[in-house]
Formats: sequence, C-alpha cells, structure tokens
Amino acid sequence: MDVLDPSNREKQGTLARIKDKDLVRYLASDINTKGADIVLIICGFVSGLVDGVSFTAWGSFASMQTGNSVFIALGVSGQPKYPAYLWAKSLISVATFIVSNIFYSRFMRFLGPKRRITNIICFLLQSLALLIASLLVQIEVVSPRSEDPRAPIAWMQVLPISLLAFQAAGQIVASRTLEYDEIPTVVLTTLLCDLLVDQRLFARDNPKRNRRAACFVTLILGAMTAGGLYTLTNMSTSLWFAFALKAVITLSWVFWKGSQKTKDDEEGHV
Repeated sequence: MDVLDPSNREKQGTLARIKDKDLVRYLASDINTKGADIVLIICGFVSGLVDGVSFTAWGSFASMQTGNSVFIALGVSGQPKYPAYLWAKSLISVATFIVSNIFYSRFMRFLGPKRRITNIICFLLQSLALLIASLLVQIEVVSPRSEDPRAPIAWMQVLPISLLAFQAAGQIVASRTLEYDEIPTVVLTTLLCDLLVDQRLFARDNPKRNRRAACFVTLILGAMTAGGLYTLTNMSTSLWFAFALKAVITLSWVFWKGSQKTKDDEEGHV
C-alpha cells in the first residue's frame, strides 16, 4: 500500500493533517459550516442554563435582553419596588450585551468570521467568562444563595451578570457569522414566530424549521435543568455545566472539518 497515495492521505486523522500542513495555515483555514447548527443548538441549551440561574438568583437576565429592557423601563416609575435596583442590574446586562456584540462582530470580521482560529478564540472567550462567573459563585465572592428581594442590593452580582451577558453576545454573533440566522440561541420570541409563520411548517424536509424547533426545545430544557440543579445543589452547578459545554465546543473547533467549498457544504444539516 502506497502511503503517499492521495486517497490514503485523505484517511489520516486530524492531527496527521495538521502535522502535514503548516499549523498557522491550518488555524487560518476556513471551517466547514455544515453541522455548525448542532453547536448553536447546544448554545441554546447553555442560554437556558445561564438565564435560569441569573433570573432565579439575581432577578435579571443574561441572554434575553427583552426582559431586561422591560425592567429598565419599569424602573423609571420605581417599579417593581422589590427587589431594589433591579433596573440597574438589568441596565448593566443590556449595556454589556450591546458592547459585547460590537466587540465580537468587529473582532470576528477582522480575523475572518469562518476561520478556525476565529471560532476557537470566540468560544474560548465565552468559556473563560463562564469559568470566572462559576468561580465567583463557587468561592462565594458572589453569594450562592438567591437574593432576598427586600435586602439591599449586593452589587457584586453585577460581575457574574456582566460575564454571562458577554458570553451570550458571542453566541448570537456566531449564529450570524456561521450563517444560521434562524437560530439566534439567546431569544425565543422571534424564533417562535418564524417557526410558526413558515409556509413549509409541515413539509417533510425543512432544515430551518427543524433547527428552530430544536433550539426552542433545548433552551427550555436548559432553563428546566438550571431549576432542577438549583433545587438539588446550588447555582454554581449550572454555571459549571454551562462552562463544560462551552469548553467542549471550543475544543471541537480545533478538530472541525475544513471548508471544501462544495455544493454539499452549502446545504443545510439538520
């Protein structure tokens, strides 16, 4: 058997291909976005975990900024009276989300949105944000117990809230750069509307419908999981779980199949 035969080289593992190529060229190459919808659907589950913890413990959202915007608007009239300064925490979350969107979009556009190294760094930053948030709760820099609505606001809460909003922004920007706009990963209202108004809702073959439905279900399951884990353990468990998922996703980009620019690659996956 000729090991130099191109057909044999194609069968080599990812690490062998990296060795054959220049590492820099490998990292700078584009990934094949086919199958990336699975990653984004998992990110929807992470959003459910994160918002389940954030709302239960601190009364604000990290991903779903619509709810935070309503809290900010209510704050103008001093509502709700409890918990105090809910509008301030929501404002910090929204502001962080906005700035982070600008950061991720410019950063990914600068490096090349579909490059392997771009997606590795993007999800590594999200993983680190979740890691730091988990540690803050684990070592009780931020209380691992739910906030007492009538107690003075614990301003340290804005640290994990900001970190969680930062990583959430990375998800939705990734859904755009990977060209799966139908699964934004952090919001359900638009996704549900797009799912239900789809003229091909009941068609046998409808990848976009399948992705939307899967993201809807996984986000709900993520929030349910956060609630269950909080009841059985404490809030840090859900954050550690979210971190583990993001870390696995980050690592997966290292071994992800490269772009081949074929017609097959441009079709949907699910």
